[in-house]
Amino acid sequence: MVRLDALLTCAAVLCLGCSSTSTTSTNGSVAPGDLPAPGSTASIVLLGDVMLGRSVAPVAQNDGDSIFEPLRATLAGADLALANLESPLTERPHLLGENALEADPVSAELLAEAGFDGMAVANNHAGDAGSATVTDTMSALDALDIAAIGAGDSLAAATTATVFERNGLRIAVLAFDLTLGGPSAGESAGVATWDPTVAQAAVAAARAASDVVIVGLHGGVEYLPRPDPVLAGVVADLTSWGADVVWGNGAHVSYAVTVAANADGHPTVEAPGLGNAVFDQRMPRTQTGTMLEVLVGPDGVLAFRTASIGTYLRTTFDGWDLPSGDAVSVDGEWWNPTVHLAPATPAASAERVDGLVAGGVVVAARRGDVNGDGVADVVASYRRPFRTRLLQQAFPDTDFIDASGQGAHLGVFQDGSIRWGAGTMPRPVETLDVCDDGVALGFSTLDDPTVTAGAAWWWRGFGFATAPLLDGRATPICVDLDADGFTEPALLRGSDTVSRHFLTAHRGDS
Repeated sequence: MVRLDALLTCAAVLCLGCSSTSTTSTNGSVAPGDLPAPGSTASIVLLGDVMLGRSVAPVAQNDGDSIFEPLRATLAGADLALANLESPLTERPHLLGENALEADPVSAELLAEAGFDGMAVANNHAGDAGSATVTDTMSALDALDIAAIGAGDSLAAATTATVFERNGLRIAVLAFDLTLGGPSAGESAGVATWDPTVAQAAVAAARAASDVVIVGLHGGVEYLPRPDPVLAGVVADLTSWGADVVWGNGAHVSYAVTVAANADGHPTVEAPGLGNAVFDQRMPRTQTGTMLEVLVGPDGVLAFRTASIGTYLRTTFDGWDLPSGDAVSVDGEWWNPTVHLAPATPAASAERVDGLVAGGVVVAARRGDVNGDGVADVVASYRRPFRTRLLQQAFPDTDFIDASGQGAHLGVFQDGSIRWGAGTMPRPVETLDVCDDGVALGFSTLDDPTVTAGAAWWWRGFGFATAPLLDGRATPICVDLDADGFTEPALLRGSDTVSRHFLTAHRGDS
């Protein structure tokens, strides 16, 4: 069912007599002295356990493209995409444990085609087909230019971060096996088994040579509704050592994603468990995982967002979770900021709006170049005597008129005339700010000026496209989140929820 407010918002952003205006990334080491340019950012998608063997194997063989199809655009759109590979890639027979998760090495092609840049290999199934399994997996991934993270021919190699260069940023990624069940790297190939002393030194080395440090962690008591004490303690240690993102997997269920301050005072996104990404498990909560995306800059994580994904045999994806606290619109989509939002100087107010219809009363108006044509516009929320429209007649139970007989409107004015106008709005705009990349809006009700929702709109040639409406108190502001000199729409929504995000109870936070 389509919500009425969503339908009316879509109708409101249609143009009424307006005018139209119309990096190759590489892996490898980056010299510490090469500083990224101001405003450099990169988006990183992180997933949990990918298992392409057992019951997933027939799907991989006969309908492989379908496995990651719902995520393909997201993975391709990210600057870096990572997951944990729970199924070793080998043709050797299974030797260890009851669960044979090995997958055909050709399955690596599905990972490459889906858009993965690296796979964590440090887990308890890495050596299920014997001591050479790790080498087989590394070779299969390397053949397709997918980094095998947390594995190597020696302990030093397995615990040295893989460094990706993206948009001038150095992103160091480590992975450790907290289960202690995988074949430990030593004199022969193996994985990075968790050892606090070794791990702390590895994080410190990565921290010194990179802008962003991500640490993968495979472990935790399986299927618990919340992280066990050991897992929680290790996550806290990694935060205190300076990791920017703790990327947990292995418990096969999703845990809450939160933000904490590390030793340097920078935010650490703590994701103790993202659950499964692709698997064949049927136990409660194992068929739903979490996709995490972080936006990073030279000083670490700027913002993040999460999504619930289906994971049984194939992935499903219905869209990103909406922020629970402060929100920033990046390229028209909502993100949870991890840093304090410092409002930019508001756009200049317009006390008078040339071109306003007779009888129109301005509620809020600010100046800015909304449509990018180099000419200053005025974005104005105003009331005017109500006039019946056909759209309104289609919703007889909806109020479009306030107690004084006025209807609410929003318009873009230029050179003394209206260039774009929204039809009568059941949720009027009470306050707004014009940013470089869109307009931040606060909505009230027809007869109460209290702001009850916020949104971000951005110009798309013939009118506005909209980010989802966020209910609740909101102060619309403009912020330069990535320090590139251009501001984005944002909403301040209350200090009690700033920089924290909790998944709902059925996602593991019960």
